[in-house]
Amino acid sequence: MTEPVPGRLVELSEDTRSWLADLREDELKTLKEVVKMPADDVRDGFKMVRDLRTVTRFLRWLIYGALAIFLGTVALYKNVLEIWGWIKGVPSA
Repeated sequence: MTEPVPGRLVELSEDTRSWLADLREDELKTLKEVVKMPADDVRDGFKMVRDLRTVTRFLRWLIYGALAIFLGTVALYKNVLEIWGWIKGVPSA
C-alpha cells in the first residue's frame, strides 16, 4: 500500500489491510450492520442459513427421487402390459 496507514490499522497484517481496502460499499454497509449485532445473533443467523440450505438440498433430492419412482413405475407398467399382450397373443398398439 502506498497510502499512509492510519494508526489503528498499522497493527493489522498486510493481507487484512488489503482485504479491508478492497471492500465494496455494499459489503462495507453489511459488515457495519453485522458488527452492531450481538455475536450470538450472528452465529444463529449463519446457522439458520446453513440449516435452510441443508433442508432445501434434501427436499430437492426427495422430489427428484419421487419423480424418478413415478416415471419408473409408469414405464414398468407400460412394459408389463406389453409383455402381457405378447403372452396373450393380442396385437400391440
